[in-house]
Amino acid sequence: MAGKASVDKPGVKKPPAEKKSSSFYMKKMRSGLADAGYVKHEAWVLPENRGMLKLVEKQLRQPVMAGSFNLEEHMTTTETWTIERLFGALQALEQVASKEIGLTLIQGSEQSIKLEMNEYGGLPIYIAVVGEQIIVDTVLVDVESIKDVPSFNDAVLRSRELFPLSSIGIEVMPNDQTVYNMFGALSANSSLTNVVTEVHTLVDNVQRATEAFESFFH
Repeated sequence: MAGKASVDKPGVKKPPAEKKSSSFYMKKMRSGLADAGYVKHEAWVLPENRGMLKLVEKQLRQPVMAGSFNLEEHMTTTETWTIERLFGALQALEQVASKEIGLTLIQGSEQSIKLEMNEYGGLPIYIAVVGEQIIVDTVLVDVESIKDVPSFNDAVLRSRELFPLSSIGIEVMPNDQTVYNMFGALSANSSLTNVVTEVHTLVDNVQRATEAFESFFH
């Protein structure tokens, strides 16, 4: 997906993806944080506590940690999402209102949603409702940026356990550019909380993937 029609998902048309790959946005984010004086520290938490950890991280970027943590209460749904309803629900999120996440409804024969993760250098994430599924994806890297494609493919096939809830596939863009994208899928009846979690999980996995596969990139 990632802004185009996937050969594995017929009938879904998206606009061409940006030329820049996810590794560009991750490097931009890491460089900005390093320049600001922050240091990286790995933490291991239960999957359901990822949201809490992100809130703690934001507070720890301040000189003095203060205040209490107020977790967002996201809406839930028992109905199947349409792209318009999902877009409206995402507009109400605090992260969107505060411009941490840019939000655009992409019009076309098949509508999709583009999220720009401004905290991560503007990393673009795309969401589409395809039948009974919601697909969340982004371009990881284009084939031309890989030094040794067979070795990279082998590493990707062995990375299943490294990126929970996300997969890596190959797609051909409308401009004939071949790219690797990272994506996740969930039911179109999922709660908004689960949709938001899927987005943040994909972003986390993109960070892990760019670090794990960095030696393969030009």
